Amino acid sequence: MTHLISGLMSWMRSGLTDRHRNDLLTWAKNEYKKDWQYAYRYMLDHNGRAPTLREINGPSYIRKEVA
Repeated sequence: MTHLISGLMSWMRSGLTDRHRNDLLTWAKNEYKKDWQYAYRYMLDHNGRAPTLREINGPSYIRKEVA
């Protein structure tokens, strides 16, 4: 899945013109709902690469119940 998304986003990496920034903004608002501002800023700072769930939510910890 990551390869598919990176392939679709690769055309945005060539240069961030105003049109590309608008496309990134639209992408962020549609895909990241509540976190769209963070995702948009992340994509601008990382040359169009979208953040992963881990980068948005932080590391996840598996908690086992002790009996």
